[in-house]
Amino acid sequence: MGRVQPRRRGRIPLLHGHRVAGAVVCVVVAMIAAVAVPAETENEPILFPVRLSHPFPDHQETFREVVDLILKHYYTGDLDEKALYWAAIEGMLRHISPPENPKLCRIWSRQEYEQIRQNLQGEQISIGIKSRFNPQEGSLTVTDVMPESPAEDILRPMDRILRIDGLSLKGMSLSKINALLSGEEGKVIALTVNRDIKVFEVSLQCQRFEQEDLIVTPLDRKVALVEIRQFTSGMAADLKKQLAPMADNGFRNLIIDLRNTPGGVLLEALRIAELFLPKDRILLRTYQRDARVRNYVSANAHPLSFDIALLVNEKTASSAEVLSAALQDNQAALVVGTRTYGKGIFEKTFPLKNGMQVKFITGAMVSPKGNSWYGRGIRPDFLVQQEEKSLAALKKLPPEERFTRDVSIITAYKLLRRLAR
Repeated sequence: MGRVQPRRRGRIPLLHGHRVAGAVVCVVVAMIAAVAVPAETENEPILFPVRLSHPFPDHQETFREVVDLILKHYYTGDLDEKALYWAAIEGMLRHISPPENPKLCRIWSRQEYEQIRQNLQGEQISIGIKSRFNPQEGSLTVTDVMPESPAEDILRPMDRILRIDGLSLKGMSLSKINALLSGEEGKVIALTVNRDIKVFEVSLQCQRFEQEDLIVTPLDRKVALVEIRQFTSGMAADLKKQLAPMADNGFRNLIIDLRNTPGGVLLEALRIAELFLPKDRILLRTYQRDARVRNYVSANAHPLSFDIALLVNEKTASSAEVLSAALQDNQAALVVGTRTYGKGIFEKTFPLKNGMQVKFITGAMVSPKGNSWYGRGIRPDFLVQQEEKSLAALKKLPPEERFTRDVSIITAYKLLRRLAR
């Protein structure tokens, strides 16, 4: 169960677009760079300190000196200069990452980055689980099992993985664990799993499978539930293709579920916002080094006409927050749930000459009205609190059953019906 509390009184207006039968909607995000006003007067978001706070004379020579001393005097000979340079890169990236997410800025090998690329394309070669690592216990806790994946019907959320291919996970790096859990199609991975008081062995084969990241389900004759698990390439076009005929057939209300949505392709989140916002409405503002402010603006002359409720929680992050902020600031949706994660920054990935990829922060994001959500999250219009375990159990149910048991969906449905009166 959950607890519902309104954040503000009175009717909250929604922006209604104009539906044109048979119209072809051009979903293109226009980007305008505005540099006339100094950033300081535009409430430039302050992130976290990265500047060195103490003197560091002869920094280049000192770095080389420390490397030489370690190579000469470190107690084991199982260390070379290559390992130190790798550690130095990881240390730099950790220093410029947010304090609450020290591994946000990353360097990847070709293989690791290929897995990420496939994931953002909506496909994977893996056993199909999401997990949370506890380095103290040396265990992985399964948080989600992908539909149609090798792990479906074999592993469950809250299962604890103790060993992979017979190897203890204690003291192992997360990158090493990720490498063990993935590989080429056909690779067999042996797991030692703890479920309640039972420990058992299972072997799963890596397979290529498509992720079901977008699910649209009619809840009644006028309301549809849109579930977005992560934003992947082509999602906006797919969503438009499904929603346009529904609008023509009398559907007027959407409940868009972004709970536990970690983000994904930023441009797809903007394109989805653009589906519902008319031409010249600002979708997002960003700050980068080469320009004071950039505005991402809708180019949609014929937006879809729906009353919308967005479901969010503390795990709604990144691109999901972009969609939430765009619709909330433009009064195109009610936001229901708890404060979101608060990742008001974005990164860019750069290819390196050796084939690796490096990712680090290149900008900050603010809402169309200029509000930063970094570190504080997006505030919902209506507060609905749910326990993580309860939500995980509800997510396993078919949408039709959740419709009568999920307090967030029930609240959103009641709010949309009230607006329709």
